[in-house]
Order: sequence, then C-alpha cells, then structure tokens
Amino acid sequence: MRADDLYRLFGERSPDKLSRRLVRLYRNKFLDRPIAQIDRYHDGGSKALVYGLDNNGARYLKDTLSVPITSSDWRGRNRSYTRENLDHTLAISRFMIDLELACRVRGDVALIPFEEILAKAPEATRKSSHPGRWAVPVQWNGLRGTVHVIPDAIFGLRRVREGAPALVSYYFLEIDRGTMTIAPSKQVQESDAFLYRATILRKLVTYAESWRQSLHEKCFTVHAPKVVTITTSQAREVSMRQISTTVADKLRVPRALFAFDFEGNKEWILGQLNPPDIANAQIDSVRLDCSTTGS
Repeated sequence: MRADDLYRLFGERSPDKLSRRLVRLYRNKFLDRPIAQIDRYHDGGSKALVYGLDNNGARYLKDTLSVPITSSDWRGRNRSYTRENLDHTLAISRFMIDLELACRVRGDVALIPFEEILAKAPEATRKSSHPGRWAVPVQWNGLRGTVHVIPDAIFGLRRVREGAPALVSYYFLEIDRGTMTIAPSKQVQESDAFLYRATILRKLVTYAESWRQSLHEKCFTVHAPKVVTITTSQAREVSMRQISTTVADKLRVPRALFAFDFEGNKEWILGQLNPPDIANAQIDSVRLDCSTTGS
C-alpha cells in the first residue's frame, strides 16, 4: 500500500514519525518497495512510496502474531509485480482503508477482517495454503468444468443496535480495473473456451454457482455473502449489473447476490445486513460515506 494511505489509517500519529518508522522497517527487511512503482514517464509531482511485506516482516507476523501467511518469498513476489497488477493491489488496499475509515466515521458499523472470519472457518479452510480460494463446479450453456474463485478481499460488517443483537453481513470483493472483458461473444460463450477464459461473465457465473451450492458456508460458515464489484466507470457498472441479472435469473439465485459501484462514487451501498432470506430482506442497505476519508 502507499505510504499516504498508511498516514490516513493512522491519522492520530505524526506522518513524519510514521515515515521514519517505514524507512527503518524497510532497511531491516520487514518491508519492501516494489520496483514496479517506478514511473519514469509520470507527469506532475512525486507520488507516495509503495510498501509491501518483506520476508522478515512476513516471518514476524506468522511466528509472533499467528497471521496466516501463504507465501515464503515475499521479496520475490514484490519483484514479480507488473505495473498493472501493482495498480490492482493498490486499488484493493485503498478500498479496504477507505472502508475502515468510513466505519470509524459512522460509528455503529465495524469492519470484520478476513483473519476473524478465517478463525471461525472449518479446519480444512484454516489449514489450507490458500484459504481465500476454493473450487467451484460450474455449469453454463451445457458446459461443465471447475473454476477456482479468488476474491480480491473477504470481509464482513457488524452493525451494532441498541437493545438488539448485532447485525452481521459478509462480502466477497472484486476490484475491476477496466481491462477484463465483461461478456465474450455468443460463439465463445457456447464453446469450451468460455470456462477457461477470464471474463466478468465467467466470474459472476462462478460466484452464482458457489452461492447455489452453498460453498461459502462449507468453506467459511458464513450465511448469504454478497459479491461487491468496484469498477472504473458508471458505464461498466451498468453493463455488469445488466449481465448479473441474466446470470442470477438463469441460475436461479437472488439478484441481490451481486452489488456494483464505481470508483468515482463516494457513497458505497453494500447491501442488506444478514437477512434470513437475502431475496426478501427488509433490512436497510449499509451506506458508507467515503467523502470524509480523504481518498
């Protein structure tokens, strides 16, 4: 993540002190600076440095804080970043920080991190080398195959109510950078290539099949998660919303399974909180105003 996002996350602390701490962590190989952030053709002023986890930092988190760490060579992973996937990773971290800050401002909604969800998951998921990834048997237009789904982030929201039990909802996050095809041609959709080519349509079909087969409950013991996609423009949002309706109706899953928004919007509507029946929920949507988070 970028240093300026860290400054926002720890807004009560001095940016100068945080900057010096980041430099010390970098020099002692707890943090790394991905090479892909170097932009030789950037117009305008300098950008905040991007920091990623280095091997010593990963080892500390795993051994001391029992944080599930999947990669053994974080420095090599940082060096393998291209500019495109670095931008994607930064968009994920910025969304999660904006979400955390919006929850703080709102007060009655708290973020549930993936680590908390994983701690309550079945043993097979907790011991998996990739706990945020699962296989989904998919059927579409007469085609059959297995597609692995890997959300960009998995999180929950807990809404506190006075004199009543808290409401909890869970989300699978997808950050779209505008580079992936939304729906391939009809010819591709009806061919074997469809299940082996990454598209937004295939992603929505896979999530719908996962919901229909209750794989989210088997993997994480969570009820009625929602798939939230943040894209780059309102036009792409509209296109994705239209195609999600087709997927939901064809596979007979609730249309409310999918939610879409775009980066320019400062108020995210993340959907109903923990409805017994997601298709007939009466609970108000969660609106998080991010205009005050500084993103």
